[in-house]
Amino acid sequence: MIKQTGICIILMLLINSVYAEQPSQSSTLDNIANSAFARDSQIQVSLRNYGKYLNDDEMAGNKMVHTAWGQAFAMRYTSGYFADFIGVDGSFVGVVKLGASKYFASRSLLWNDGPGFDKHNAKSFNKFDQRYIKIKLGDDQQINYNAKLGWQVFDRYGVLRVSNQLSKNTYLGYSGTLGNHNYSLDTLYVTRYIDRDSPQKKQFLSENNKHIDHILSAGINYKTDQLSVAYAFGEADHYMQRHLFDISYKPIEQLTLGSQIYINHPLSIYNQMPSSLKAADGNAWYYAADVKWQQDDIGIKFGVAYTKANKDNGDLGYFKRNVVDNTRWRFDTMTEAAYHYQRDGELALTLLADYQYHPDFYSAIQINYGQFHYKQNHFKVGEINFINRWTPSDPRLKNLIVSTMIGKGLTYQNIDNKQPLFYSNGQFKRGSSISGEFIIEYQFNL
Repeated sequence: MIKQTGICIILMLLINSVYAEQPSQSSTLDNIANSAFARDSQIQVSLRNYGKYLNDDEMAGNKMVHTAWGQAFAMRYTSGYFADFIGVDGSFVGVVKLGASKYFASRSLLWNDGPGFDKHNAKSFNKFDQRYIKIKLGDDQQINYNAKLGWQVFDRYGVLRVSNQLSKNTYLGYSGTLGNHNYSLDTLYVTRYIDRDSPQKKQFLSENNKHIDHILSAGINYKTDQLSVAYAFGEADHYMQRHLFDISYKPIEQLTLGSQIYINHPLSIYNQMPSSLKAADGNAWYYAADVKWQQDDIGIKFGVAYTKANKDNGDLGYFKRNVVDNTRWRFDTMTEAAYHYQRDGELALTLLADYQYHPDFYSAIQINYGQFHYKQNHFKVGEINFINRWTPSDPRLKNLIVSTMIGKGLTYQNIDNKQPLFYSNGQFKRGSSISGEFIIEYQFNL
């Protein structure tokens, strides 16, 4: 209904724009081509080849290989505005399966079209992931308002964000931003979603498969060259609320200080779930702070974080990053890695050092370390990742990016990614992992 209504509105406005604004002797095609709607329109085409690999023994000591490899083709259309007021955008993405192992679905690249972990479930897919009507009022020099209605992507907007694999999570609903110079107020209301590795439209569900009618959010932001402050509130209807605070401050050009606080507050549907399905009982808190020094082409960033996510039954609790499964909730910290570094009582430390040693080449090393106490054990976990990126400056290779990452992790064996396994003497069982990924992407405008 939204799409049909939007098409009718656009067509009517196009006709009015053509005949009201252009001389009668002009051809219809010339009038359409010279209208603001067409003149400011763009088509962006992008190619993205992505492979991910993980070899680990975390799940009850079973050695598992998670491999997925695919090629994506995406085309996005962005229109101009009729009467400087209304327009329409849309995008299409197609993903082709190139390779998959038994546990490919954990990499979130290919469509898992079937039950269990069979590699034959890995499928190619395509979808129109974005299609929405957009309106704008005012301009950047005064109070302004921008809104969208339809299927859309949210990039650090309210409590939602984007995750760019071979495609992105998209949501059906409304979003609007009211801005005035350095201030902005974001609002959103969404009722359905399409996952990043699937073409299917789905309803929001709780951990115990109860229907969640909608997700709503509001956020207020203040931003200058030196200071950025954001607060956002979001709620998955009758399930859970998320509060977040995010501050970034640059006292001098080379130094950036940052801090984030995230709070999950459970509601009725969550509170009625069995304890085995809960990440934590009561409020769960995540505190983080970071400091970055950038000197010319060399950067060093250090982060520290702490989690409070208690469970009353004695199990190990953790902070749930994505409140509703298969949606992406805003969590902008250095220690983002599945449930790792977000367990109850866990202190996490992160170091990222990067070097732009040539205009075309960038390299970085990231070290994560976490520790916590549970059932008379002192758990120590961590990983080291080596990151490289090539962005050639040759005009013939403009807009090409090649990225690679390889990492080694040390953790513990567990049940369902949650509770640690122990030997008969009460000591926890260690686990390890090796991971890698590569991305080749290219985009151009028409």
